[in-house]
This record gives sequence, structure tokens and C-alpha cells, in this order.
Amino acid sequence: MKNLVRKTLGRFGLELRRTQDESVPYENFLNLVLAYEQRYMDLGGVIPSNDLRPKLLSRLMGTPPSEAYAIIESLEKTKNLSGDICEFGVAQGATTSIIANEISQSSEKVLHLFDSFEGLPKPTEKDELKDDIFSLGSMEAYEGTMSCPEDMVKTRLKAIQFPDDRCVIHKGFIETSIQGNENLPQQVSFAYIDFDFYEPIKIALEFLHQISPVGAIFVVDDYDFFSTGVKTAVEEFLEERKNESST
Repeated sequence: MKNLVRKTLGRFGLELRRTQDESVPYENFLNLVLAYEQRYMDLGGVIPSNDLRPKLLSRLMGTPPSEAYAIIESLEKTKNLSGDICEFGVAQGATTSIIANEISQSSEKVLHLFDSFEGLPKPTEKDELKDDIFSLGSMEAYEGTMSCPEDMVKTRLKAIQFPDDRCVIHKGFIETSIQGNENLPQQVSFAYIDFDFYEPIKIALEFLHQISPVGAIFVVDDYDFFSTGVKTAVEEFLEERKNESST
């Protein structure tokens, strides 16, 4: 019965947890966030103060706060670089809210969101199951899981008062959503890629490579986790760029 419940929840991007073992009072979480940021600043880092950030960090599901700070730091480093912001794979929109909140006051950059809103695509032979996060038993069983409605993302952005005219949602699988789309970004300074599987990640990286200036930062989630395709896509992309630079 437990495995059946896990599989059912997994198809919606959810996971059954024992909350009494993992819940942390918000005040304690807030103190940890403030202490982390102060320590980071003491070591020479630059993280601008943001009153809403701790609350949004506390709502993250698949991304721990420690990884979210890699996104926050990258956004700060690229804020003066030409180009918009992209997120590939938005799920419930928790990480989207983090990104939107960070850029809402620091720039006028547009946030481009890419998601099928139909769940994960069919895996390829380069996607081998490394970590069975929802106990589904096979990589093929993850096709269609982690599907979240588009309205969920819109609601989260509305809750933090992120301007509608600064957000463009590209609905559909990446191989189709970047074809013949007049609303695509012309330049990208930062991108967060959370597509989980080999093919969409490789397509996203190749798309970004064509329109990103020197100094742009791409953060790829789940490297060497869940599907082996994530690591394979990144390593192939880097190897191909190395070969290009030598010719």
C-alpha cells in the first residue's frame, strides 16, 4: 500500500514524508537564513538583503536552500549583464518565485518560463535511473510525472506582485516551444535548467549558447542525480564547446 501511495503521489511531483521528523519552526529557519547570509558576507560574498527571501526559501520543495543560494548568487553576479532570465522546468513555481523576487527590484529583466505543464517527457536511452526518488521502479515510469498546472506558477508570481509584463510563459516541450516563437528572449544573462532528462537539457543548453553573452551563468539542477542523462547532457555540451574553440 505504501508503495502504491508513493507511486500515485510521484506522478504529481509529490512525495510522502514524516513531517514530525523534518519540520522546522519558521523562526528557527529565519535565524538560520540570516546567520548564513551574514557568514557569507563576512567571507566577501555579496547577497543583497531581501525581506521576502526567507519566506520563499521555506516553501521550496525539490531544491534545498543551500542550492537556492547558488541561484541567488548567480543572479547577483549577472544583474548588470545584458540579457533576460530563463527557467527551464518550473514545476510548482517555488524556485520561480525565488528568481522573480530577486530580480523584481534589482533590474527590469524579463523572466522567461519554459515548461510543458504535462509532466516529464519520455526518457531516452541516455537516461538511466540513478535515484528512484518516487519509488516508481523504472525510468520509463516517470514519463508524465511531476505535472503541475500553469495557474499554480501564475498564482505564486501574483502573490509576490511580480509584474505580468515581465513574465513570458512558453508552454510546451522545449523542442517545440523554441520553434517559430516570436517571444523568445534575444539575449540571456542567467538560466536555471531543471528538465531532469538528457534530451531537453541538451536542447536548452544549445539554445542558450547561441544567445548568451560572455559572463552568462547557467545553473543545471540534479547533476549526477535522478537520471544519468543530466550529467551526460552537460558533459557532452561542454566537450562540444571545447572542440569548437579549438577549430
